[in-house]
Amino acid sequence: MISILKMITGYCKVRISGTGKERFLNLCKNKQILIWDLKVSEKDYSFFVSYKAHKLLHEIGEKTNTKVKIEGKYGLPFFLYRNKKRKMFYTGIILCVFLIYGCSFFIWDIQIKGTEKYTKDEIQTYLRGTGIETGILKRKVDCPSLEEKIREHFEDTAWVSCDIEGTLLTVHVKESINSSDMEQRDDQVPNDIVASKDGIIESIITRNGTPLVKKGTEIKKGDTLISGIIYYYNDYDELLETSKISADGDVKARTVYRYEEQFPLSYYEKEYTGNVSRKFSLCIGNFHFPAVGKEASYEQYDIITEICHLKIGKSFYFPISVHVKKYLEYKPYQVTLSEDEAKEKANKKVAYYLNELHKEGKELQNKSFQTEIKEGDCIITGKAEVIESIGKIRNIP
Repeated sequence: MISILKMITGYCKVRISGTGKERFLNLCKNKQILIWDLKVSEKDYSFFVSYKAHKLLHEIGEKTNTKVKIEGKYGLPFFLYRNKKRKMFYTGIILCVFLIYGCSFFIWDIQIKGTEKYTKDEIQTYLRGTGIETGILKRKVDCPSLEEKIREHFEDTAWVSCDIEGTLLTVHVKESINSSDMEQRDDQVPNDIVASKDGIIESIITRNGTPLVKKGTEIKKGDTLISGIIYYYNDYDELLETSKISADGDVKARTVYRYEEQFPLSYYEKEYTGNVSRKFSLCIGNFHFPAVGKEASYEQYDIITEICHLKIGKSFYFPISVHVKKYLEYKPYQVTLSEDEAKEKANKKVAYYLNELHKEGKELQNKSFQTEIKEGDCIITGKAEVIESIGKIRNIP
Protein backbone atom coordinates (compact mmCIF):
# COMPACT_ATOMS: atom_id res chain seq x y z
CA MET A 1 0.00 0.00 0.00
CA ILE A 2 2.84 2.40 0.88
CA SER A 3 4.59 1.62 -2.41
CA ILE A 4 1.40 2.46 -4.33
CA LEU A 5 1.09 5.81 -2.53
CA LYS A 6 4.71 6.61 -3.37
CA MET A 7 4.07 5.88 -7.05
CA ILE A 8 0.95 8.08 -7.06
CA THR A 9 2.55 11.06 -5.28
CA GLY A 10 5.98 10.64 -6.90
CA TYR A 11 9.49 10.38 -5.45
CA CYS A 12 13.12 11.09 -6.36
CA LYS A 13 16.52 9.51 -5.93
CA VAL A 14 19.02 12.05 -4.58
CA ARG A 15 22.84 11.98 -4.22
CA ILE A 16 24.65 14.58 -2.05
CA SER A 17 28.37 15.28 -1.70
CA GLY A 18 30.50 17.87 0.07
CA THR A 19 31.68 18.72 3.57
CA GLY A 20 28.25 19.35 5.14
CA LYS A 21 26.50 16.08 4.46
CA GLU A 22 25.72 15.36 8.15
CA ARG A 23 24.42 18.92 8.66
CA PHE A 24 22.31 18.50 5.51
CA LEU A 25 20.61 15.43 7.00
CA ASN A 26 20.02 17.23 10.31
CA LEU A 27 18.29 20.14 8.54
CA CYS A 28 16.12 17.65 6.63
CA LYS A 29 15.10 16.17 9.96
CA ASN A 30 14.28 19.61 11.40
CA LYS A 31 12.11 20.39 8.36
CA GLN A 32 10.39 16.96 8.75
CA ILE A 33 11.54 15.75 5.34
CA LEU A 34 11.20 11.98 5.15
CA ILE A 35 14.29 10.15 3.84
CA TRP A 36 14.44 6.42 3.12
CA ASP A 37 16.92 3.84 1.77
CA LEU A 38 19.89 5.97 2.89
CA LYS A 39 23.23 4.60 1.65
CA VAL A 40 26.47 6.06 3.01
CA SER A 41 29.91 6.10 1.37
CA GLU A 42 33.10 8.12 1.95
CA LYS A 43 32.43 10.51 -0.95
CA ASP A 44 28.64 10.89 -0.97
CA TYR A 45 25.25 9.82 0.39
CA SER A 46 22.29 8.57 -1.66
CA PHE A 47 18.66 8.32 -0.59
CA PHE A 48 15.05 8.76 -1.69
CA VAL A 49 12.64 11.62 -0.88
CA SER A 50 9.07 12.48 -1.86
CA TYR A 51 8.16 14.64 -4.87
CA LYS A 52 7.19 17.63 -2.70
CA ALA A 53 10.30 17.40 -0.51
CA HIS A 54 12.83 17.34 -3.38
CA LYS A 55 12.06 21.01 -4.16
CA LEU A 56 13.49 22.05 -0.77
CA LEU A 57 16.78 20.17 -1.08
CA HIS A 58 18.71 22.70 -3.19
CA GLU A 59 18.02 25.45 -0.62
CA ILE A 60 19.28 23.19 2.18
CA GLY A 61 22.31 22.32 0.04
CA GLU A 62 23.29 25.99 -0.33
CA LYS A 63 23.11 26.49 3.45
CA THR A 64 25.26 23.46 4.20
CA ASN A 65 27.77 23.82 1.34
CA THR A 66 26.50 20.50 -0.10
CA LYS A 67 26.12 19.58 -3.74
CA VAL A 68 22.68 18.09 -4.48
CA LYS A 69 22.13 15.93 -7.57
CA ILE A 70 18.74 14.47 -8.58
CA GLU A 71 19.56 11.10 -10.16
CA GLY A 72 16.06 9.84 -10.87
CA LYS A 73 12.43 10.92 -10.84
CA TYR A 74 9.73 8.28 -10.45
CA GLY A 75 5.98 8.05 -10.10
CA LEU A 76 2.80 9.40 -11.67
CA PRO A 77 3.54 13.21 -11.57
CA PHE A 78 6.79 12.80 -13.53
CA PHE A 79 5.18 10.34 -15.95
CA LEU A 80 2.39 12.81 -16.71
CA TYR A 81 4.85 15.65 -17.17
CA ARG A 82 7.02 13.66 -19.61
CA ASN A 83 3.96 12.75 -21.68
CA LYS A 84 2.05 16.04 -21.43
CA LYS A 85 1.99 16.52 -25.22
CA ARG A 86 0.49 13.10 -25.95
CA LYS A 87 -3.19 14.09 -26.06
CA MET A 88 -4.36 10.92 -27.79
CA PHE A 89 -2.62 8.84 -25.14
CA TYR A 90 -4.55 10.51 -22.33
CA THR A 91 -7.76 10.40 -24.34
CA GLY A 92 -7.28 6.65 -24.70
CA ILE A 93 -6.72 6.27 -20.96
CA ILE A 94 -9.91 8.20 -20.17
CA LEU A 95 -11.94 6.16 -22.68
CA CYS A 96 -10.48 2.96 -21.25
CA VAL A 97 -11.52 3.97 -17.72
CA PHE A 98 -15.08 4.72 -18.90
CA LEU A 99 -15.17 1.41 -20.82
CA ILE A 100 -14.15 -0.57 -17.73
CA TYR A 101 -16.68 1.33 -15.62
CA GLY A 102 -19.44 0.68 -18.16
CA CYS A 103 -18.62 -3.02 -18.42
CA SER A 104 -18.87 -3.39 -14.65
CA PHE A 105 -22.69 -3.08 -14.83
CA PHE A 106 -23.09 -6.26 -16.92
CA ILE A 107 -22.54 -10.02 -16.67
CA TRP A 108 -19.91 -11.07 -19.21
CA ASP A 109 -19.27 -14.67 -18.20
CA ILE A 110 -21.35 -17.44 -16.62
CA GLN A 111 -19.64 -20.44 -15.00
CA ILE A 112 -21.38 -23.62 -13.85
CA LYS A 113 -19.67 -25.60 -11.08
CA GLY A 114 -20.37 -28.85 -9.23
CA THR A 115 -22.54 -30.52 -11.86
CA GLU A 116 -22.67 -34.33 -11.83
CA LYS A 117 -25.84 -35.65 -13.44
CA TYR A 118 -26.63 -32.59 -15.54
CA THR A 119 -24.14 -31.16 -18.02
CA LYS A 120 -23.01 -27.55 -17.98
CA ASP A 121 -24.54 -27.06 -21.44
CA GLU A 122 -27.95 -28.21 -20.17
CA ILE A 123 -27.92 -25.69 -17.33
CA GLN A 124 -26.61 -22.87 -19.54
CA THR A 125 -29.32 -23.61 -22.12
CA TYR A 126 -31.94 -23.38 -19.37
CA LEU A 127 -30.46 -20.08 -18.15
CA ARG A 128 -30.63 -18.63 -21.66
CA GLY A 129 -34.28 -19.72 -21.84
CA THR A 130 -35.00 -17.69 -18.68
CA GLY A 131 -33.18 -14.64 -20.08
CA ILE A 132 -29.96 -15.10 -18.10
CA GLU A 133 -27.07 -14.83 -20.56
CA THR A 134 -23.90 -12.83 -21.10
CA GLY A 135 -24.60 -9.14 -21.62
CA ILE A 136 -27.45 -8.94 -19.11
CA LEU A 137 -27.45 -6.12 -16.55
CA LYS A 138 -26.38 -7.35 -13.11
CA ARG A 139 -29.34 -5.63 -11.44
CA LYS A 140 -31.69 -7.82 -13.49
CA VAL A 141 -30.26 -11.02 -12.00
CA ASP A 142 -32.18 -11.99 -8.85
CA CYS A 143 -29.93 -14.68 -7.36
CA PRO A 144 -32.41 -16.10 -4.75
CA SER A 145 -35.15 -16.37 -7.40
CA LEU A 146 -32.75 -17.93 -9.90
CA GLU A 147 -31.62 -20.52 -7.33
CA GLU A 148 -35.24 -21.55 -6.70
CA LYS A 149 -35.99 -21.82 -10.44
CA ILE A 150 -32.97 -24.06 -11.04
CA ARG A 151 -33.91 -26.32 -8.11
CA GLU A 152 -37.46 -26.65 -9.44
CA HIS A 153 -36.44 -27.31 -13.06
CA PHE A 154 -33.61 -29.75 -12.32
CA GLU A 155 -35.33 -32.06 -9.85
CA ASP A 156 -32.20 -33.95 -8.78
CA THR A 157 -30.40 -30.81 -7.59
CA ALA A 158 -30.45 -30.51 -3.80
CA TRP A 159 -28.55 -27.25 -3.36
CA VAL A 160 -27.96 -24.30 -5.69
CA SER A 161 -26.04 -21.11 -5.00
CA CYS A 162 -25.71 -18.17 -7.42
CA ASP A 163 -23.04 -15.54 -6.81
CA ILE A 164 -22.12 -12.39 -8.72
CA GLU A 165 -18.55 -11.16 -8.36
CA GLY A 166 -17.16 -8.54 -10.69
CA THR A 167 -18.75 -9.34 -14.06
CA LEU A 168 -18.88 -13.09 -13.37
CA LEU A 169 -22.01 -15.06 -12.48
CA THR A 170 -21.15 -18.38 -10.82
CA VAL A 171 -23.78 -21.10 -10.37
CA HIS A 172 -22.83 -23.82 -7.87
CA VAL A 173 -24.95 -26.98 -8.18
CA LYS A 174 -24.96 -30.06 -5.94
CA GLU A 175 -27.10 -33.16 -5.82
CA SER A 176 -26.87 -33.47 -2.04
CA ILE A 177 -26.27 -30.96 0.73
CA ASN A 178 -23.82 -31.09 3.62
CA SER A 179 -23.02 -28.88 6.59
CA SER A 180 -20.70 -26.56 4.66
CA ASP A 181 -23.41 -26.01 2.02
CA MET A 182 -25.96 -25.15 4.70
CA GLU A 183 -23.65 -22.50 6.13
CA GLN A 184 -23.43 -20.73 2.76
CA ARG A 185 -27.17 -20.32 2.19
CA ASP A 186 -29.29 -17.26 3.02
CA ASP A 187 -30.69 -17.81 6.53
CA GLN A 188 -33.26 -15.05 5.95
CA VAL A 189 -35.17 -17.26 3.46
CA PRO A 190 -37.34 -19.87 5.27
CA ASN A 191 -37.12 -23.36 3.83
CA ASP A 192 -37.83 -27.05 4.39
CA ILE A 193 -35.41 -29.89 3.81
CA VAL A 194 -37.04 -32.45 1.52
CA ALA A 195 -35.99 -35.80 0.07
CA SER A 196 -34.10 -35.65 -3.22
CA LYS A 197 -34.85 -39.35 -3.95
CA ASP A 198 -36.60 -42.46 -2.63
CA GLY A 199 -35.06 -44.40 0.24
CA ILE A 200 -35.18 -45.53 3.87
CA ILE A 201 -33.98 -43.12 6.56
CA GLU A 202 -30.70 -44.26 8.13
CA SER A 203 -30.03 -41.27 10.40
CA ILE A 204 -31.31 -37.73 10.99
CA ILE A 205 -29.69 -34.87 12.91
CA THR A 206 -31.84 -31.75 13.27
CA ARG A 207 -30.24 -28.42 14.14
CA ASN A 208 -33.13 -26.13 13.21
CA GLY A 209 -36.74 -26.92 12.38
CA THR A 210 -39.16 -29.74 13.07
CA PRO A 211 -38.10 -33.33 12.13
CA LEU A 212 -40.92 -35.27 10.44
CA VAL A 213 -39.16 -38.63 9.95
CA LYS A 214 -37.04 -41.01 11.99
CA LYS A 215 -34.68 -43.93 11.39
CA GLY A 216 -36.39 -46.69 9.39
CA THR A 217 -39.00 -44.41 7.80
CA GLU A 218 -39.55 -45.16 4.11
CA ILE A 219 -39.66 -41.91 2.16
CA LYS A 220 -40.42 -40.85 -1.40
CA LYS A 221 -38.79 -38.16 -3.48
CA GLY A 222 -40.16 -34.75 -2.45
CA ASP A 223 -41.27 -35.79 1.06
CA THR A 224 -40.53 -33.20 3.76
CA LEU A 225 -37.83 -34.47 6.13
CA ILE A 226 -37.25 -31.40 8.32
CA SER A 227 -39.90 -28.70 8.30
CA GLY A 228 -39.00 -25.03 8.49
CA ILE A 229 -42.29 -24.38 10.31
CA ILE A 230 -41.97 -24.52 14.09
CA TYR A 231 -44.90 -24.72 16.51
CA TYR A 232 -45.36 -23.03 19.90
CA TYR A 233 -47.65 -24.67 22.51
CA ASN A 234 -48.86 -23.65 25.93
CA ASP A 235 -48.87 -25.82 29.07
CA TYR A 236 -52.12 -27.46 27.90
CA ASP A 237 -50.61 -28.56 24.55
CA GLU A 238 -52.71 -26.00 22.72
CA LEU A 239 -51.11 -24.50 19.59
CA LEU A 240 -50.41 -20.81 20.17
CA GLU A 241 -48.60 -19.78 16.99
CA THR A 242 -46.24 -20.89 14.25
CA SER A 243 -43.23 -19.27 12.62
CA LYS A 244 -41.01 -19.97 9.60
CA ILE A 245 -37.25 -20.50 9.79
CA SER A 246 -34.47 -22.01 7.68
CA ALA A 247 -34.45 -25.73 8.43
CA ASP A 248 -30.99 -27.11 9.11
CA GLY A 249 -29.84 -30.68 9.59
CA ASP A 250 -28.17 -33.77 8.14
CA VAL A 251 -30.33 -36.58 6.79
CA LYS A 252 -28.91 -39.84 5.46
CA ALA A 253 -30.88 -42.61 3.79
CA ARG A 254 -30.33 -46.04 2.30
CA THR A 255 -30.88 -45.72 -1.47
CA VAL A 256 -30.45 -47.90 -4.54
CA TYR A 257 -28.62 -47.05 -7.77
CA ARG A 258 -29.41 -49.19 -10.77
CA TYR A 259 -26.75 -49.62 -13.45
CA GLU A 260 -27.16 -50.73 -17.03
CA GLU A 261 -24.68 -50.46 -19.90
CA GLN A 262 -23.75 -52.37 -23.00
CA PHE A 263 -20.94 -52.23 -25.55
CA PRO A 264 -20.19 -54.23 -28.71
CA LEU A 265 -17.45 -56.84 -28.81
CA SER A 266 -16.22 -55.35 -32.07
CA TYR A 267 -15.77 -51.56 -32.31
CA TYR A 268 -13.42 -48.85 -33.55
CA GLU A 269 -11.02 -46.75 -31.52
CA LYS A 270 -9.09 -43.61 -32.48
CA GLU A 271 -5.33 -43.42 -32.84
CA TYR A 272 -4.21 -39.78 -32.93
CA THR A 273 -1.36 -39.03 -35.33
CA GLY A 274 -0.15 -35.87 -33.56
CA ASN A 275 -1.02 -33.62 -36.53
CA VAL A 276 -2.91 -30.52 -35.40
CA SER A 277 -4.35 -27.57 -37.34
CA ARG A 278 -5.54 -24.39 -35.64
CA LYS A 279 -7.88 -21.56 -36.54
CA PHE A 280 -8.23 -18.34 -34.51
CA SER A 281 -11.16 -15.95 -34.28
CA LEU A 282 -11.93 -12.84 -32.24
CA CYS A 283 -15.31 -12.44 -30.58
CA ILE A 284 -16.67 -9.14 -29.26
CA GLY A 285 -20.02 -9.62 -27.58
CA ASN A 286 -22.09 -11.76 -29.96
CA PHE A 287 -20.14 -10.68 -33.05
CA HIS A 288 -17.58 -13.15 -34.38
CA PHE A 289 -14.86 -11.98 -36.75
CA PRO A 290 -13.91 -14.36 -39.56
CA ALA A 291 -11.52 -17.08 -38.42
CA VAL A 292 -7.93 -17.12 -39.64
CA GLY A 293 -5.50 -20.02 -39.72
CA LYS A 294 -4.79 -23.29 -41.48
CA GLU A 295 -7.72 -25.27 -42.83
CA ALA A 296 -7.88 -28.92 -41.76
CA SER A 297 -7.02 -31.20 -44.67
CA TYR A 298 -7.41 -34.44 -42.75
CA GLU A 299 -9.91 -37.12 -43.67
CA GLN A 300 -10.92 -37.76 -40.06
CA TYR A 301 -10.39 -35.44 -37.12
CA ASP A 302 -11.78 -34.24 -33.81
CA ILE A 303 -12.50 -30.56 -33.12
CA ILE A 304 -11.63 -28.98 -29.76
CA THR A 305 -12.50 -25.33 -29.13
CA GLU A 306 -10.68 -23.33 -26.46
CA ILE A 307 -12.01 -19.93 -25.39
CA CYS A 308 -9.70 -17.36 -23.78
CA HIS A 309 -11.58 -14.47 -22.17
CA LEU A 310 -10.07 -11.05 -21.61
CA LYS A 311 -10.30 -10.34 -17.89
CA ILE A 312 -8.80 -8.43 -14.98
CA GLY A 313 -8.09 -10.60 -11.95
CA LYS A 314 -10.27 -13.65 -11.37
CA SER A 315 -13.77 -12.26 -11.80
CA PHE A 316 -13.78 -9.06 -13.91
CA TYR A 317 -14.48 -10.32 -17.43
CA PHE A 318 -14.84 -8.26 -20.61
CA PRO A 319 -17.05 -9.06 -23.64
CA ILE A 320 -13.92 -9.89 -25.64
CA SER A 321 -12.59 -13.40 -26.21
CA VAL A 322 -10.29 -15.33 -28.52
CA HIS A 323 -11.54 -18.67 -29.86
CA VAL A 324 -8.94 -21.28 -30.77
CA LYS A 325 -10.32 -24.20 -32.78
CA LYS A 326 -8.03 -27.24 -32.92
CA TYR A 327 -8.35 -30.02 -35.51
CA LEU A 328 -6.74 -33.24 -34.26
CA GLU A 329 -6.16 -35.89 -36.91
CA TYR A 330 -6.78 -39.53 -36.01
CA LYS A 331 -6.89 -42.90 -37.76
CA PRO A 332 -9.54 -45.47 -36.75
CA TYR A 333 -8.60 -49.04 -36.04
CA GLN A 334 -10.84 -51.98 -35.23
CA VAL A 335 -10.79 -53.77 -31.87
CA THR A 336 -12.38 -57.21 -31.40
CA LEU A 337 -12.72 -58.55 -27.87
CA SER A 338 -13.01 -62.16 -26.76
CA GLU A 339 -15.64 -63.05 -24.13
CA ASP A 340 -13.02 -63.06 -21.37
CA GLU A 341 -11.67 -59.68 -22.49
CA ALA A 342 -15.19 -58.27 -22.65
CA LYS A 343 -15.96 -59.44 -19.10
CA GLU A 344 -12.68 -57.94 -17.88
CA LYS A 345 -13.60 -54.64 -19.48
CA ALA A 346 -17.07 -54.86 -17.91
CA ASN A 347 -15.51 -55.40 -14.46
CA LYS A 348 -13.37 -52.29 -14.95
CA LYS A 349 -16.45 -50.26 -15.88
CA VAL A 350 -18.28 -51.44 -12.75
CA ALA A 351 -15.24 -50.71 -10.56
CA TYR A 352 -15.00 -47.20 -12.05
CA TYR A 353 -18.74 -46.64 -11.45
CA LEU A 354 -18.49 -47.72 -7.80
CA ASN A 355 -15.41 -45.55 -7.30
CA GLU A 356 -17.31 -42.53 -8.64
CA LEU A 357 -20.11 -43.20 -6.14
CA HIS A 358 -17.50 -43.31 -3.37
CA LYS A 359 -16.02 -39.97 -4.51
CA GLU A 360 -19.48 -38.43 -4.26
CA GLY A 361 -19.62 -39.39 -0.57
CA LYS A 362 -21.87 -42.41 -0.92
CA GLU A 363 -21.15 -45.33 1.44
CA LEU A 364 -21.49 -48.67 -0.39
CA GLN A 365 -23.49 -51.30 1.54
CA ASN A 366 -24.37 -53.99 -0.98
CA LYS A 367 -23.80 -54.55 -4.69
CA SER A 368 -25.03 -57.00 -7.29
CA PHE A 369 -23.86 -56.93 -10.95
CA GLN A 370 -24.22 -59.39 -13.82
CA THR A 371 -22.45 -59.54 -17.17
CA GLU A 372 -23.98 -61.25 -20.20
CA ILE A 373 -22.67 -61.76 -23.74
CA LYS A 374 -25.55 -61.66 -26.21
CA GLU A 375 -25.67 -61.19 -30.00
CA GLY A 376 -22.24 -59.59 -30.22
CA ASP A 377 -22.79 -57.23 -27.28
CA CYS A 378 -21.63 -57.27 -23.68
CA ILE A 379 -24.52 -56.26 -21.40
CA ILE A 380 -23.92 -55.13 -17.80
CA THR A 381 -26.83 -54.85 -15.34
CA GLY A 382 -26.90 -54.48 -11.59
CA LYS A 383 -27.50 -52.28 -8.62
CA ALA A 384 -25.61 -50.70 -5.73
CA GLU A 385 -27.16 -50.06 -2.31
CA VAL A 386 -25.59 -47.03 -0.58
CA ILE A 387 -26.06 -44.68 2.35
CA GLU A 388 -25.98 -41.03 1.32
CA SER A 389 -27.18 -37.55 2.22
CA ILE A 390 -30.54 -36.92 0.56
CA GLY A 391 -31.50 -33.51 1.92
CA LYS A 392 -32.71 -30.93 -0.59
CA ILE A 393 -33.62 -27.31 0.14
CA ARG A 394 -37.12 -26.13 -0.79
CA ASN A 395 -38.13 -22.58 -0.03
CA ILE A 396 -41.35 -22.01 1.94
CA PRO A 397 -43.68 -19.59 0.05
